[in-house]
Amino acid sequence: MTMQDEDHGLLAFRHVWRRLDALADLTSPAIAHQFALQVIYLRCRSASLWMGLVRHSGQAEPALSKACAGLGLDRAFNLGTDSAAKTRQLFGEADQALAGLIAEVDRLESPSGLFDACLDRYSSRYAKGSDYYTPQSLARLFVGLAAPQAGECVLDPVCGCGRLLIAAARWAGQGAGVGELRLHGRDIRPEARRAAAMNLTLNALTPDLGVSAVDSLRLGPTGLSADVVLANVPLNMKEWGHQELTEDPRWSFGLPPRGNANFAWVQHILSELSPQGRAVVLLPDSAARSTNVAETRIRQALVENDLVAGVVSLPTRLFPHTRTGTTLWLFSKDKKPHGSWGRSSRAGEILFVDARRLGTSTDRLGRHLKDEHIDHLCRIFAAWRGIGSAKGEDILEAVSWCRAARQDDIVQRGYDLSPSSYVNAPSETTEPALGEQDERHPREVLYEHFRHAARINLKLRRVLEVQPAVADLKKALPEREADSARRRRQPQSEPGTLGEE
Repeated sequence: MTMQDEDHGLLAFRHVWRRLDALADLTSPAIAHQFALQVIYLRCRSASLWMGLVRHSGQAEPALSKACAGLGLDRAFNLGTDSAAKTRQLFGEADQALAGLIAEVDRLESPSGLFDACLDRYSSRYAKGSDYYTPQSLARLFVGLAAPQAGECVLDPVCGCGRLLIAAARWAGQGAGVGELRLHGRDIRPEARRAAAMNLTLNALTPDLGVSAVDSLRLGPTGLSADVVLANVPLNMKEWGHQELTEDPRWSFGLPPRGNANFAWVQHILSELSPQGRAVVLLPDSAARSTNVAETRIRQALVENDLVAGVVSLPTRLFPHTRTGTTLWLFSKDKKPHGSWGRSSRAGEILFVDARRLGTSTDRLGRHLKDEHIDHLCRIFAAWRGIGSAKGEDILEAVSWCRAARQDDIVQRGYDLSPSSYVNAPSETTEPALGEQDERHPREVLYEHFRHAARINLKLRRVLEVQPAVADLKKALPEREADSARRRRQPQSEPGTLGEE
C-alpha cells in the first residue's frame, strides 16, 4: 500500500475509525485494535459466519468469539486462546461500542485493504518501542535486498503481523523458480502471532508460527537452517538476558554488550542461516559506528569472516514513534557465485548505500519511501550481486551515494560500517525539497561532523605520506641552501616594476 493508497483508505474507512476510537476510549488502543482485526478478518473470510454475527441481537463480544472460533484459526496455529476467549473483556458501553464497530464494517461495500489500514493506523498512532508493525514499503525493501527464491526456507524471528513473510512470498512468486516458500515466523507477543495468522491466511499463505509465543533470543536457534532470515528486531533492547546467556555458543564473534541486544540479534540470526544463507536485519545507526569495545570487536569479526554484504542508511522518521536513525544490513554466508547469491563474486566486499535523503515527507511528521526509491535500491543490489542483466559496476558509477569497499579500506576506518564514511553525499536530485528541514537528532548531526572531520584527516595524512622522500630531503638540506633554493624558484620582477626588497 502506497502513502496515497493509505490516505485514501483512511478517508474511505473514516466511519469505521470513528467507531474504533470510541471502543479505544472505553478499553485501550491495543485491545480495541485487536478486536477490530478480528472483526475485519471474519468479514473477509466467511460470509455465512459474518451474517450470523450481524444478525445476532445479544452481546457482541461472546458472539464475535463464537464466530471466530468457527474459522478454526486458534486450532490451526495453536494460538492458545480457546480458554481465554471465554473470559469477557467488554461489558456495558464497551460491548455496545464493539457492536457499533461490527455494524460499521458491515456497511462497507468492500473490506478490501481494511486489515492493512488498521495495522498501519495502530502503528502510526500508538506505536512505542517494539510495539508496532513494519510498514509495507519497508517490508518490500527488506525482501528486495534478500531476493528470496521459490522453494527457499524463510524465517522471521520477530514476525509481528507477518508482513515480511508476505512480502517474501510475493517477491518469490514473481521469479522463475519452482516451489512455494516455506514461511516460518516467531514472536514473543500472543497478539502479534494472532495478527500474523490472520494476515497470512488472508493472503492465502500457510506459515509455521511455532507452537506458542516465544522469545527467540532466549529460546535459541530453531534449527531450520534458513535460506533467508528477515528481521525487524527491537532496537537497542536493554533487557535481553545477558547474564543468563553469557556462555551461549551463538556468541562466536564476541559477547554482546550488556546494554543492548543489537549484536545479540545479529549473531542469533547468523546462527539460523544455512551455509549459503543470507539475511536482512534492521539495526540502529549506532550499530555501524559505535566505539563500544565489544561492538567494535564483533564488527571486526563480522568483516574478517566476510559475513556483511551491504549496509543501507535509511531516511530518518520512517517510524513516526522514534527519531532513532536506522540502517538495513545485508548478511551472506557465501558471496561467491551460486544460485542463491548471483553471478558476481563479491567476496571481501561490502556495498555501502547512503539513502538518507530518499523518501518524501508525510503529513504525519514522518517520511515515506516511494515505490521508485525502493525499486532503485533493489536494482542496485541485484546488479551488484549479478541478478538480472545490469552490471553492478555500471550502476555504482552512475550513483554517487553507493560504493563497494574492500576489507582493507574498512580496516583503515577502524571497522566503521556507516555508509556515510565511504560514499559521497547524495546528489542534488535526492536532496530535500526547498523549505524541508533536516530533522535528524542533534546527536546524529554531531556524529556526522565527527565522521566528516575524520575523513578529512585521513585524506590529509594520505597526501602527506605519498612523498616521504621529499620530506626527508628537505630536513637534510642546510637552512641556507634551502633558503637559496626558495629564492631561485620565486618569479623575477618585470622591468619597470618594483621587485622584492
